Amino acid sequence: MGQGLQQTRNCIATAAAFVVADLERSVNWYTEQLNFTSARLDWSEHPTFSIVELEGAAIMLKEGEKARVANRHHTPGEAMFDAYIWVRDLDKLALTIKVCGTPVFAGPTKRTYGCTELMVVDPDDYLICFGFCP
Repeated sequence: MGQGLQQTRNCIATAAAFVVADLERSVNWYTEQLNFTSARLDWSEHPTFSIVELEGAAIMLKEGEKARVANRHHTPGEAMFDAYIWVRDLDKLALTIKVCGTPVFAGPTKRTYGCTELMVVDPDDYLICFGFCP
């Protein structure tokens, strides 16, 4: 993720999409535990869709009757994430997580491929990995 590549990239951002059991609970968790902001896009009496965002990283949340099984449960022995979010300052994010009292699933851990990663699990069991990859 070098600086030179940044200027030539065509893709601007990405967003994960999670089916969640309780939209309000999920939105509250992302905003209170990870300092995301919320853009409620469904203005019905009982909203079922929202997007939470943190400095360009977005996660779409859609309330449904049956959430899917998190990726790591399909890959025994491995911590396969459901969303990977690259960050420029992992220490800043780790401090936010600590201040919010968010339980850490793993990390920060320096990987053999050069990235340092920190993982958390949301209320619907999705594993979110934040990675700093110089």
